Amino acid sequence: MSYHDRPLTKNDASIVWEMLMYAAHEQSIGSVKQNSELTLYAEDWGRAGDLGFGAFDGERAIGAGWIRLWSGEEKGYGYIADDIPELALAVAPDYRGQGIGTQILQQILDSAKTTYPAISLSVREDNPVIQMYERLGFQHVDGSDKLNRVGTRSFNMLKEFR
Repeated sequence: MSYHDRPLTKNDASIVWEMLMYAAHEQSIGSVKQNSELTLYAEDWGRAGDLGFGAFDGERAIGAGWIRLWSGEEKGYGYIADDIPELALAVAPDYRGQGIGTQILQQILDSAKTTYPAISLSVREDNPVIQMYERLGFQHVDGSDKLNRVGTRSFNMLKEFR
């Protein structure tokens, strides 16, 4: 399978919303936009501190990952600290299992490691992507297990650079 990747820009907000839909296991972008906890991850895409990469099959976005800083009352599910951005990552269902998510995440890690002390994320305990996160150095954050918005369990993971 041939695809190309590139950094995400402010003009890629629609891609961020679409991939957030996949990451959140929602059926439509509309349902994502109705959930204030989810909109935090995509609203005002391209603000200071946002960093992301997308994978494309021709012009079609097939995967994307991005990190975002939180502060004050605005915090994502995987929040650890104001200076540690949280990761969101998704690959379109038809393209999973081909290494696309790994490639996107590796680009994010390479770009972020000189700027941030770590990257965090929140993941459902039954998500097979956990193996990839562990392979790339993410570790389960003790005491972070919680009931998520759909009634199953999630926990935070952290990849430290320093």
